[in-house]
Amino acid sequence: MHVHSAAKKLGCKSVPLPRWARWLLASDPQLASRALAVTLRAIFAHYRRGTKAGRCGAVTFVQRFGSALNLNVHFHCVIPDGVFLRDGSLLAARALREEDVETVLLRIVRRLQRLLRPHRPESGNGLDAMDVGYAQSIQSLPRALLDVPRRRRCSAFTEGFSLHASVHLHANDREGLERLCRYGARGPLSLDRLWQVEDGRVCYRMKRPLPDGRCELLLAPTELLRRLAALVPPPRRHLVRFHDVFGPNSSWRAAVVPRPEASLPLEVPESRSPAGWRPERQGEGATRLPWAELFKRVWRTDVLRCERWGGQMRVLAFVTERPAIRKMLDCLGLPSTGPPIARARRPAEFDFAG
Repeated sequence: MHVHSAAKKLGCKSVPLPRWARWLLASDPQLASRALAVTLRAIFAHYRRGTKAGRCGAVTFVQRFGSALNLNVHFHCVIPDGVFLRDGSLLAARALREEDVETVLLRIVRRLQRLLRPHRPESGNGLDAMDVGYAQSIQSLPRALLDVPRRRRCSAFTEGFSLHASVHLHANDREGLERLCRYGARGPLSLDRLWQVEDGRVCYRMKRPLPDGRCELLLAPTELLRRLAALVPPPRRHLVRFHDVFGPNSSWRAAVVPRPEASLPLEVPESRSPAGWRPERQGEGATRLPWAELFKRVWRTDVLRCERWGGQMRVLAFVTERPAIRKMLDCLGLPSTGPPIARARRPAEFDFAG
């Protein structure tokens, strides 16, 4: 479980879990949410020490994967190093130091064990195929490789749990904060580090070497798919969550989060934007951003910019009727039907007949 903090001073906190706890959080999303709440309350208690009027906040990115494509449910949380007052101002607090890390970790471990141990199964009876797949994904690497702690500054280890609080950013370091958030919201694998070797297996180059020195994983195609299937999050479960003052229903959110009118507009080069053009808003004081602006924030691509003439396009109409769409595509010389789909077949290795 990873926990990161950010604000007037930004700090990163990481709390890895034992294998049995990882399996519980992967198989029970509600239990994972409760474990996250327990962890944040323990960290918030450190910042709220000495003040009763302030409240904390956090933004969490839920991840289910490790660097070796193994199942490893953990959290990346952006937490201000301080408490917010009712007027929206931030009262800076002392960030976690070397002497505070072990104290906070012991408090987290004690609460997590009290929460998780009653849900720990005594045997493998009653487990469905998905639970068994989760267990195999967690155990895809030898125990000796997964249990080797990485010694860092501001870190502590106890009973299979560890806490790291070694990364801090200043509030003015907006690029660093963006990189931190992108790291928490990244996908499970990078296609640039994935390729197929001559014998048909798939090779994946890891970002960091394993404790045994290996930098690459050689997997059969079916084994790669099995690992990726275990990393798929459960349906209707948010991977980005907002806590306390940052929560959507918090009465303090309006005083802490900047209003939409104060946010920066969509940047368009002056040489390519028509005179008087502005990003369209859905009414006065709307909280939703236009889809083109969201697309540019995520993919850094302005979909409304004309590649040929350099001007700015605007949406005239949405065509949803199938005959009209087919007629337009045929007129442009583009395929109007999807590619043929082959009939699904069960792999031979899963045919247990006889």
